[in-house]
Amino acid sequence: MKFHVINDLYYKAFHAGYKARNDVFEIIKSDFPDFNIYKFYKIPVKDSKFRLKRILSRRFANYTNFLTFKKYVSELGSDDVVLILIPFESLFEVAKAVYSSLYHAKVKTGLRIIMMIIDLDSIRRRGQINPENEIEYLNFADILISQNEEMSKWLSGHGIAPEKLVNLNLFDFKLHPEHKVHGVGTDILEKNIVFGGNLTSEKAAFIYQWKPKFKTKLYGINLNKGEIHENMEYLGVFDPSNPTMDVSGISFGLVWEGNSMDTCTGLAGQYLKYSTPHKMSLYLSQGLPVIVWEESAMAKIVVENNIGFTIKSLNEIDEIFENITLKNYQEIRLNVQKIQDRVINGNYLKNAISKCISKFNAAELQNSVK
Repeated sequence: MKFHVINDLYYKAFHAGYKARNDVFEIIKSDFPDFNIYKFYKIPVKDSKFRLKRILSRRFANYTNFLTFKKYVSELGSDDVVLILIPFESLFEVAKAVYSSLYHAKVKTGLRIIMMIIDLDSIRRRGQINPENEIEYLNFADILISQNEEMSKWLSGHGIAPEKLVNLNLFDFKLHPEHKVHGVGTDILEKNIVFGGNLTSEKAAFIYQWKPKFKTKLYGINLNKGEIHENMEYLGVFDPSNPTMDVSGISFGLVWEGNSMDTCTGLAGQYLKYSTPHKMSLYLSQGLPVIVWEESAMAKIVVENNIGFTIKSLNEIDEIFENITLKNYQEIRLNVQKIQDRVINGNYLKNAISKCISKFNAAELQNSVK
Protein backbone atom coordinates (compact mmCIF):
# COMPACT_ATOMS: atom_id res chain seq x y z
CA MET A 1 0.00 0.00 0.00
CA LYS A 2 1.08 3.54 -0.76
CA PHE A 3 -0.26 6.24 1.54
CA HIS A 4 -0.98 9.81 0.48
CA VAL A 5 -1.90 12.63 2.86
CA ILE A 6 -3.63 15.78 1.60
CA ASN A 7 -2.22 18.90 3.27
CA ASP A 8 -5.01 21.49 3.07
CA LEU A 9 -3.36 24.33 5.02
CA TYR A 10 -3.04 27.63 3.21
CA TYR A 11 -2.49 29.84 6.27
CA LYS A 12 -0.74 29.98 9.63
CA ALA A 13 -2.58 31.09 12.73
CA PHE A 14 -2.35 30.81 16.51
CA HIS A 15 -5.54 28.83 17.05
CA ALA A 16 -6.72 25.23 17.44
CA GLY A 17 -7.94 24.87 13.86
CA TYR A 18 -4.45 25.41 12.48
CA LYS A 19 -2.57 23.65 15.28
CA ALA A 20 -4.58 20.41 15.13
CA ARG A 21 -4.14 20.09 11.37
CA ASN A 22 -0.48 21.07 11.30
CA ASP A 23 0.32 18.55 14.04
CA VAL A 24 -1.20 15.79 11.92
CA PHE A 25 1.10 16.65 9.02
CA GLU A 26 4.15 17.05 11.28
CA ILE A 27 3.59 13.69 13.01
CA ILE A 28 3.14 11.91 9.69
CA LYS A 29 6.23 13.60 8.27
CA SER A 30 8.39 12.46 11.20
CA ASP A 31 6.91 9.05 12.01
CA PHE A 32 5.57 7.84 8.66
CA PRO A 33 8.29 9.00 6.23
CA ASP A 34 7.00 6.67 3.50
CA PHE A 35 3.70 8.58 3.35
CA ASN A 36 3.52 11.08 0.51
CA ILE A 37 2.23 14.47 1.68
CA TYR A 38 0.44 16.23 -1.17
CA LYS A 39 0.23 20.00 -0.80
CA PHE A 40 -3.16 21.05 -2.15
CA TYR A 41 -2.44 24.78 -2.30
CA LYS A 42 0.38 24.78 -4.82
CA ILE A 43 -0.87 28.21 -5.86
CA PRO A 44 -1.26 30.20 -2.63
CA VAL A 45 -4.53 31.88 -1.71
CA LYS A 46 -3.54 35.54 -1.45
CA ASP A 47 -5.20 38.36 0.40
CA SER A 48 -5.80 41.86 -0.93
CA LYS A 49 -7.30 45.08 0.37
CA PHE A 50 -9.28 45.30 -2.87
CA ARG A 51 -12.38 43.12 -2.59
CA LEU A 52 -12.80 42.29 -6.29
CA LYS A 53 -9.12 41.45 -6.70
CA ARG A 54 -9.26 39.27 -3.58
CA ILE A 55 -12.32 37.37 -4.81
CA LEU A 56 -10.94 36.80 -8.31
CA SER A 57 -7.48 35.73 -7.16
CA ARG A 58 -8.94 33.30 -4.63
CA ARG A 59 -11.30 31.79 -7.17
CA PHE A 60 -8.45 31.36 -9.63
CA ALA A 61 -6.21 29.76 -6.98
CA ASN A 62 -8.93 27.41 -5.75
CA TYR A 63 -9.99 26.37 -9.24
CA THR A 64 -6.44 25.77 -10.47
CA ASN A 65 -5.43 23.90 -7.31
CA PHE A 66 -8.50 21.69 -7.61
CA LEU A 67 -7.78 20.78 -11.25
CA THR A 68 -4.21 19.84 -10.30
CA PHE A 69 -5.52 17.75 -7.40
CA LYS A 70 -8.11 16.05 -9.60
CA LYS A 71 -5.41 14.99 -12.07
CA TYR A 72 -3.24 13.74 -9.19
CA VAL A 73 -6.04 11.62 -7.74
CA SER A 74 -7.00 10.20 -11.15
CA GLU A 75 -3.50 8.71 -11.48
CA LEU A 76 -3.80 6.74 -8.21
CA GLY A 77 -4.96 3.13 -8.12
CA SER A 78 -6.10 0.25 -5.95
CA ASP A 79 -2.76 0.08 -4.14
CA ASP A 80 -3.12 3.70 -2.98
CA VAL A 81 -4.70 5.05 0.20
CA VAL A 82 -5.55 8.76 0.61
CA LEU A 83 -5.89 10.38 4.05
CA ILE A 84 -7.87 13.62 4.11
CA LEU A 85 -8.93 15.82 7.02
CA ILE A 86 -12.58 16.76 7.54
CA PRO A 87 -13.76 19.43 7.02
CA PHE A 88 -11.46 20.21 4.12
CA GLU A 89 -9.98 23.72 4.46
CA SER A 90 -11.41 25.51 1.45
CA LEU A 91 -14.52 27.13 0.04
CA PHE A 92 -17.47 24.78 0.57
CA GLU A 93 -17.95 24.30 -3.19
CA VAL A 94 -14.28 23.32 -3.58
CA ALA A 95 -14.48 20.95 -0.60
CA LYS A 96 -17.50 19.19 -2.15
CA ALA A 97 -15.63 18.87 -5.44
CA VAL A 98 -12.63 17.37 -3.62
CA TYR A 99 -14.82 14.76 -1.91
CA SER A 100 -16.54 13.97 -5.19
CA SER A 101 -13.20 13.50 -6.99
CA LEU A 102 -12.06 11.05 -4.34
CA TYR A 103 -15.33 9.14 -4.54
CA HIS A 104 -15.23 8.82 -8.33
CA ALA A 105 -11.57 7.74 -8.22
CA LYS A 106 -12.50 5.12 -5.62
CA VAL A 107 -15.29 3.75 -7.84
CA LYS A 108 -13.15 3.81 -10.98
CA THR A 109 -9.75 2.63 -9.74
CA GLY A 110 -10.27 1.05 -6.31
CA LEU A 111 -8.51 3.88 -4.49
CA ARG A 112 -9.08 3.67 -0.72
CA ILE A 113 -9.89 6.62 1.51
CA ILE A 114 -9.29 7.49 5.16
CA MET A 115 -11.11 10.53 6.50
CA MET A 116 -10.01 12.05 9.81
CA ILE A 117 -12.53 14.26 11.59
CA ILE A 118 -11.05 17.52 12.87
CA ASP A 119 -14.57 18.88 13.40
CA LEU A 120 -18.01 17.41 12.79
CA ASP A 121 -20.13 20.28 11.49
CA SER A 122 -23.40 18.36 11.70
CA ILE A 123 -23.15 18.74 15.48
CA ARG A 124 -20.94 21.81 15.81
CA ARG A 125 -23.20 23.83 13.49
CA ARG A 126 -26.46 22.04 14.11
CA GLY A 127 -29.27 23.70 12.18
CA GLN A 128 -26.85 25.17 9.65
CA ILE A 129 -25.51 21.95 8.11
CA ASN A 130 -27.67 19.08 6.88
CA PRO A 131 -26.41 15.91 8.67
CA GLU A 132 -27.54 13.71 5.75
CA ASN A 133 -25.25 15.59 3.36
CA GLU A 134 -22.27 15.33 5.70
CA ILE A 135 -22.91 11.64 6.37
CA GLU A 136 -23.11 11.04 2.61
CA TYR A 137 -19.53 12.16 1.96
CA LEU A 138 -18.22 10.67 5.21
CA ASN A 139 -19.55 7.37 3.89
CA PHE A 140 -17.15 7.72 0.93
CA ALA A 141 -14.41 6.70 3.38
CA ASP A 142 -13.23 3.14 3.80
CA ILE A 143 -12.10 4.12 7.30
CA LEU A 144 -13.17 7.10 9.38
CA ILE A 145 -10.99 8.35 12.24
CA SER A 146 -13.51 9.65 14.76
CA GLN A 147 -12.56 11.89 17.68
CA ASN A 148 -13.79 9.56 20.42
CA GLU A 149 -16.23 6.85 21.45
CA GLU A 150 -19.22 9.20 21.84
CA MET A 151 -18.72 10.72 18.40
CA SER A 152 -18.46 7.21 16.94
CA LYS A 153 -21.79 6.28 18.55
CA TRP A 154 -23.38 9.34 16.95
CA LEU A 155 -21.87 8.49 13.56
CA SER A 156 -22.95 4.84 13.67
CA GLY A 157 -26.43 5.98 14.73
CA HIS A 158 -26.58 8.15 11.61
CA GLY A 159 -25.60 5.51 9.09
CA ILE A 160 -21.83 5.01 9.31
CA ALA A 161 -20.94 1.32 9.56
CA PRO A 162 -19.27 0.68 12.96
CA GLU A 163 -16.53 -1.41 11.35
CA LYS A 164 -15.35 1.71 9.47
CA LEU A 165 -14.64 3.64 12.68
CA VAL A 166 -11.34 4.14 14.52
CA ASN A 167 -11.27 6.31 17.65
CA LEU A 168 -8.53 8.92 18.07
CA ASN A 169 -9.50 9.62 21.74
CA LEU A 170 -7.25 12.67 22.17
CA PHE A 171 -5.65 15.11 19.76
CA ASP A 172 -1.88 15.14 19.95
CA PHE A 173 -0.13 18.39 20.80
CA LYS A 174 3.38 18.76 19.41
CA LEU A 175 5.66 21.21 21.18
CA HIS A 176 8.70 23.16 20.06
CA PRO A 177 11.88 21.07 20.75
CA GLU A 178 13.13 23.66 23.22
CA HIS A 179 9.79 24.20 24.96
CA LYS A 180 9.84 24.27 28.74
CA VAL A 181 6.75 24.15 30.93
CA HIS A 182 6.42 27.27 33.09
CA GLY A 183 6.02 27.03 36.85
CA VAL A 184 6.00 23.25 37.20
CA GLY A 185 5.77 22.01 40.75
CA THR A 186 3.56 22.38 43.78
CA ASP A 187 5.91 24.31 46.05
CA ILE A 188 3.42 27.17 45.63
CA LEU A 189 0.18 25.84 47.09
CA GLU A 190 -2.09 28.48 45.58
CA LYS A 191 -5.08 26.88 43.85
CA ASN A 192 -5.75 28.07 40.30
CA ILE A 193 -7.94 27.53 37.29
CA VAL A 194 -6.38 27.97 33.84
CA PHE A 195 -8.62 28.66 30.85
CA GLY A 196 -7.43 29.11 27.28
CA GLY A 197 -9.32 29.80 24.10
CA ASN A 198 -11.44 32.34 22.27
CA LEU A 199 -12.57 34.67 25.08
CA THR A 200 -15.25 36.52 23.17
CA SER A 201 -18.59 36.96 24.94
CA GLU A 202 -20.25 34.84 22.21
CA LYS A 203 -17.91 31.85 22.70
CA ALA A 204 -17.16 32.04 26.44
CA ALA A 205 -19.89 34.20 27.93
CA PHE A 206 -19.63 32.38 31.27
CA ILE A 207 -16.32 34.15 31.94
CA TYR A 208 -18.08 37.50 32.25
CA GLN A 209 -20.66 36.17 34.73
CA TRP A 210 -18.41 34.00 36.86
CA LYS A 211 -17.10 35.31 40.19
CA PRO A 212 -14.56 32.67 41.26
CA LYS A 213 -13.21 32.66 44.82
CA PHE A 214 -9.82 31.52 43.51
CA LYS A 215 -7.37 32.88 40.93
CA THR A 216 -8.38 32.15 37.34
CA LYS A 217 -5.72 32.64 34.65
CA LEU A 218 -7.02 33.48 31.18
CA TYR A 219 -5.20 33.01 27.87
CA GLY A 220 -6.50 33.78 24.40
CA ILE A 221 -8.00 36.33 22.06
CA ASN A 222 -10.94 38.73 22.18
CA LEU A 223 -11.11 39.31 25.94
CA ASN A 224 -13.05 42.32 27.23
CA LYS A 225 -10.77 43.05 30.19
CA GLY A 226 -13.13 45.56 31.75
CA GLU A 227 -15.84 42.95 32.34
CA ILE A 228 -14.01 40.18 34.19
CA HIS A 229 -13.95 39.50 37.94
CA GLU A 230 -11.06 40.77 40.06
CA ASN A 231 -9.86 37.19 40.70
CA MET A 232 -9.32 36.69 36.98
CA GLU A 233 -5.93 37.50 35.47
CA TYR A 234 -5.39 37.88 31.74
CA LEU A 235 -2.00 36.55 30.63
CA GLY A 236 -2.19 37.10 26.89
CA VAL A 237 -1.73 35.03 23.73
CA PHE A 238 1.03 32.55 22.91
CA ASP A 239 2.32 30.43 20.05
CA PRO A 240 0.52 27.06 20.51
CA SER A 241 3.76 25.20 19.74
CA ASN A 242 5.51 27.04 22.54
CA PRO A 243 2.88 27.78 25.23
CA THR A 244 3.74 30.14 28.07
CA MET A 245 1.08 28.95 30.48
CA ASP A 246 1.79 29.31 34.19
CA VAL A 247 0.94 25.91 35.71
CA SER A 248 2.40 26.53 39.16
CA GLY A 249 0.57 25.63 42.34
CA ILE A 250 -2.43 23.33 42.46
CA SER A 251 -3.72 24.20 39.00
CA PHE A 252 -6.36 22.69 36.71
CA GLY A 253 -7.15 23.40 33.07
CA LEU A 254 -10.87 24.07 32.57
CA VAL A 255 -12.86 22.74 29.60
CA TRP A 256 -16.17 24.64 29.56
CA GLU A 257 -18.34 26.37 26.96
CA GLY A 258 -21.41 28.60 26.82
CA ASN A 259 -23.10 31.37 28.76
CA SER A 260 -23.94 29.57 31.99
CA MET A 261 -22.07 28.57 35.13
CA ASP A 262 -24.61 25.81 35.85
CA THR A 263 -24.08 23.75 32.70
CA CYS A 264 -22.49 23.96 29.25
CA THR A 265 -24.88 25.65 26.82
CA GLY A 266 -25.32 26.61 23.20
CA LEU A 267 -23.94 24.84 20.15
CA ALA A 268 -20.39 24.92 21.55
CA GLY A 269 -21.58 23.48 24.85
CA GLN A 270 -23.61 20.69 23.26
CA TYR A 271 -20.69 19.89 20.94
CA LEU A 272 -18.69 18.91 24.04
CA LYS A 273 -20.95 15.85 24.38
CA TYR A 274 -19.35 14.43 21.23
CA SER A 275 -16.06 16.22 20.64
CA THR A 276 -12.48 15.99 21.83
CA PRO A 277 -11.59 19.63 22.60
CA HIS A 278 -8.14 20.63 21.41
CA LYS A 279 -7.66 22.76 24.54
CA MET A 280 -7.74 19.57 26.62
CA SER A 281 -4.64 18.39 24.79
CA LEU A 282 -3.07 21.81 25.33
CA TYR A 283 -3.56 21.48 29.09
CA LEU A 284 -2.28 17.90 29.17
CA SER A 285 0.79 18.86 27.12
CA GLN A 286 1.69 21.23 29.98
CA GLY A 287 1.18 18.55 32.63
CA LEU A 288 -2.04 20.17 33.84
CA PRO A 289 -4.84 18.08 35.34
CA VAL A 290 -8.24 19.03 33.94
CA ILE A 291 -11.77 19.83 35.06
CA VAL A 292 -14.47 19.00 32.50
CA TRP A 293 -18.26 19.03 32.22
CA GLU A 294 -19.70 15.73 33.48
CA GLU A 295 -21.83 15.31 30.34
CA SER A 296 -18.91 15.83 27.95
CA ALA A 297 -17.31 13.07 25.90
CA MET A 298 -14.08 13.68 27.83
CA ALA A 299 -15.62 12.87 31.23
CA LYS A 300 -15.05 9.14 30.78
CA ILE A 301 -11.37 9.64 29.87
CA VAL A 302 -10.86 11.91 32.90
CA VAL A 303 -12.44 9.45 35.32
CA GLU A 304 -10.86 6.27 33.91
CA ASN A 305 -7.37 7.79 33.92
CA ASN A 306 -7.79 9.84 37.12
CA ILE A 307 -6.45 12.99 35.47
CA GLY A 308 -8.81 15.50 37.08
CA PHE A 309 -12.46 16.01 37.94
CA THR A 310 -15.85 16.12 36.26
CA ILE A 311 -18.39 18.74 37.32
CA LYS A 312 -22.02 19.57 36.69
CA SER A 313 -21.60 23.25 37.58
CA LEU A 314 -18.67 25.65 37.92
CA ASN A 315 -19.74 26.17 41.53
CA GLU A 316 -18.52 22.64 42.30
CA ILE A 317 -14.93 23.78 41.83
CA ASP A 318 -15.12 25.50 45.24
CA GLU A 319 -15.73 22.13 46.92
CA ILE A 320 -12.97 20.44 44.91
CA PHE A 321 -10.47 23.09 45.99
CA GLU A 322 -11.60 22.92 49.62
CA ASN A 323 -11.10 19.16 49.79
CA ILE A 324 -8.11 18.46 47.58
CA THR A 325 -4.83 17.68 49.34
CA LEU A 326 -1.32 18.13 48.03
CA LYS A 327 -0.87 14.35 48.06
CA ASN A 328 -4.04 13.83 46.03
CA TYR A 329 -3.01 16.48 43.51
CA GLN A 330 0.46 14.95 43.10
CA GLU A 331 -1.13 11.54 42.40
CA ILE A 332 -3.32 13.08 39.71
CA ARG A 333 -0.34 14.87 38.14
CA LEU A 334 1.57 11.60 37.91
CA ASN A 335 -1.32 10.16 35.91
CA VAL A 336 -1.37 13.27 33.71
CA GLN A 337 2.34 12.90 32.98
CA LYS A 338 1.74 9.50 31.38
CA ILE A 339 -0.77 11.01 28.96
CA GLN A 340 1.36 14.14 28.54
CA ASP A 341 4.15 12.01 27.05
CA ARG A 342 1.74 10.36 24.60
CA VAL A 343 0.17 13.66 23.53
CA ILE A 344 3.41 15.52 22.82
CA ASN A 345 4.94 12.51 21.03
CA GLY A 346 2.01 12.01 18.66
CA ASN A 347 1.07 8.60 20.03
CA TYR A 348 -2.69 9.01 19.60
CA LEU A 349 -2.48 9.68 15.87
CA LYS A 350 0.22 7.03 15.41
CA ASN A 351 -2.00 4.48 17.15
CA ALA A 352 -5.02 5.45 15.02
CA ILE A 353 -3.05 5.17 11.76
CA SER A 354 -1.64 1.81 12.83
CA LYS A 355 -5.21 0.58 13.40
CA CYS A 356 -6.18 1.81 9.93
CA ILE A 357 -3.28 -0.09 8.38
CA SER A 358 -4.27 -3.22 10.32
CA LYS A 359 -7.83 -2.94 9.02
CA PHE A 360 -6.62 -2.69 5.42
CA ASN A 361 -4.23 -5.64 5.91
CA ALA A 362 -7.01 -7.75 7.42
CA ALA A 363 -9.32 -6.90 4.52
CA GLU A 364 -6.64 -7.85 1.98
CA LEU A 365 -6.00 -11.13 3.77
CA GLN A 366 -9.71 -11.90 3.80
CA ASN A 367 -9.98 -11.15 0.08
CA SER A 368 -6.99 -13.37 -0.70
CA VAL A 369 -8.58 -16.27 1.19
CA LYS A 370 -11.74 -15.86 -0.87
